[in-house]
Amino acid sequence: MTPHTATPPPKPSVVRRFGPLSIVLAGILVAAVLASTGESSAGPEAQKSDVGSADQKIPISLAQAEEEGTVDDYQWDDATCDRETKRVKLPSLYAPPCLANRKGIEGGATYQGVTADSIKVVLYEAADDDAAAALQANLDPPEKRVQVREEQIHMLESTFQMWGRKLDVVVMKGRGVDEENARADAVKVATEIKAFASIGGPAQQSAYAEELAARGVVCISCGLSMPDSTYQKNAPYIWGNLQTAEQFLNYLGDLVVGQLNGKNAEFAGDPSMHDKERVFGAVNFEQDPPVFNELADVIAERGKEAGYETSVRLTYQLVIPELPEKARTIVSQLKAAGVTTVMFLGDPIMPTYLTQAATDQNYFPEWIITGTVLTDTTALGRNYDQRQWAHAFGISSLPVMVPQTESEAWRLTEWFYGRPPAGPKTASVNYGPIQLFMIGVHMAGPDLTPETFRDGLFAYPPSGGTPTSPRISFGNQGIFEQTDYIAIDDTTLVWWDPEAGGLDEQGADTLPGHLRYADGGERYLPTEMGTDTRWIQRMDGSVLQYDEPVDEIPDYPSPAKTGD
Repeated sequence: MTPHTATPPPKPSVVRRFGPLSIVLAGILVAAVLASTGESSAGPEAQKSDVGSADQKIPISLAQAEEEGTVDDYQWDDATCDRETKRVKLPSLYAPPCLANRKGIEGGATYQGVTADSIKVVLYEAADDDAAAALQANLDPPEKRVQVREEQIHMLESTFQMWGRKLDVVVMKGRGVDEENARADAVKVATEIKAFASIGGPAQQSAYAEELAARGVVCISCGLSMPDSTYQKNAPYIWGNLQTAEQFLNYLGDLVVGQLNGKNAEFAGDPSMHDKERVFGAVNFEQDPPVFNELADVIAERGKEAGYETSVRLTYQLVIPELPEKARTIVSQLKAAGVTTVMFLGDPIMPTYLTQAATDQNYFPEWIITGTVLTDTTALGRNYDQRQWAHAFGISSLPVMVPQTESEAWRLTEWFYGRPPAGPKTASVNYGPIQLFMIGVHMAGPDLTPETFRDGLFAYPPSGGTPTSPRISFGNQGIFEQTDYIAIDDTTLVWWDPEAGGLDEQGADTLPGHLRYADGGERYLPTEMGTDTRWIQRMDGSVLQYDEPVDEIPDYPSPAKTGD
C-alpha cells in the first residue's frame, strides 16, 4: 500500500465519526475494561455443575476415536466430515471437529427451549436509548441486520451437526438500557419466551447477562465484556469473544514489564523525554460507583512485585459533553506528574479529546495502545491528533486487516450462498457470537444443556493463531489462571504510522495514518513477546494489511454451485 497524504475534511458529529466501529463494540465485545459487576436482583439461582461433569454425554471426535482405536464403533458422516483434517467441511480454520454420538445418548426435550427438532434462541436488538441503537443508523437497515444474522445461522445449521434440530429464532428489541429494563428483558427471555440462549444484549449494561445466568439461560456476547470473576460466578451461562480485563492484563504486563519498564522514553514526541527513564501514567474509564478498585489493587500489587509502578492513575466517566474539559484536566495532571508514557484503557471517543488537549498543552508523551474498545483500529486512530498518535504503540487482540470482502463472514457467505451478505456492513459484526454459539451446539451433542454446551466448547480444539486468524479456545488450556469462557487467546504488537494511507476497517480511505502490525502481525500468547523493543516504529517486517487471509484454508465445493 502506497503512503499518501490527503486534506483533512471537516470532522462530523461524534455519532457519525464513530458509528461504524462503535457498534462493532456491542457486536464483538471488545470493551475489555468497560464492565459492570451488578448483582442479579431476583429469580431462582441457576444450578452449578463441575467442569467435565458432562464429558460422557458430549460426542466423541474423530481424532479421539482414532487415538482410542474405536473409529469403527461409531457412525461418521463422510458428506460433512473431512477425514484428512478431521474437521467439518467448512472452508475455515475454525471449522469444528467431526463428531459422532455416543451410544445411549438421546436428544429430545433436554432443557428449556430445546425440543427434539428445535432450539429457541433470542436475537437481541438494541433499545432506542442504547448507544448502539443511535449508531446503527450508519450501518445496514434493521431488516438487513436481522437478515444477515438469520442467513449466517442457516449457513452453519446446514454445515455443522445440529443433532436433528434447527434454531427457532425470536428477534427481541430491548425496552431500555438502564438496569431495571435490562433485567426485565432478561426475565422476559427466560420466563415468557423460554429461550435456551440469547445472542446479544445491551451494549452498556451487564445486568441482562447476569439475570439470564441466574435463571439458567445461556448468554452469548450479551453486552460489554466483564471481569473474570463475573464469568466464573455465572458459569456456565455467559460467554464472550475477546479477553476479560484480567486476561488482557497479561499482555499489557508482558509489554510494560517485559519491554518498557526501566528504559528511557525514546519514542516520545518530546525529545527532552528521550533520555529520561519512563514514568508511567494510566487513564481508564470508570463507573459510578467504581467497579475496578479491586482489580486496580491487584494490578498495583503485581506490578510492584515485578518492579513496575504507575506514577499516576486517573479515571473518567463516559459523559460525552464533559469529555473535553475532563481531558484537559487529565492531561494537566499527567504533565505535572512528569509522566512520559500514557496507558489508555477506555472508550474510542476520549482519545480524541485527550490527544488534542495534550497538543494544546505542548505535552508530547508516548501513548500505549491497549486495544480496548477498538482503540486499536485505523478508522478510529485517524480521528486522534496525529501529532500525538504518531508516538502510539502497543498491543491488539484484533487480526491484521484484510479487505472487507476477504473477511471470514463475507467469504463464507459467498461460498455457501453464491452471493455477498445481505447486510455487508454488519456481516462481520454479527458473525463472531453466532459462530461461537453454533460451535457450542455442534460440540454439545444431542443432550443439549448448558453443561454439555460448556464441556463441548471446552473439548473444541484450539484453532487459528495466524496473523489474520486469532487463536481461539475455551476451558483450561494452560494459558490463563482461570477457566476460560472467552474465545480469543492471543495478541499482536502494533504501532501507528501517521504517513501511511489506505483503506480502514470500514473500507474508507479518508485521512493519512494507518495502524502497522509488527513482524507481519505475528501473534503471541502470555510470556511469548520477549524483551526486544526494536519492533516499535520499525518499517522492516511490519504490515498495514494483507490482500487476503494468510491461512492455509481448506477448499470445498460451494453448496450454491452443487445445489446442496
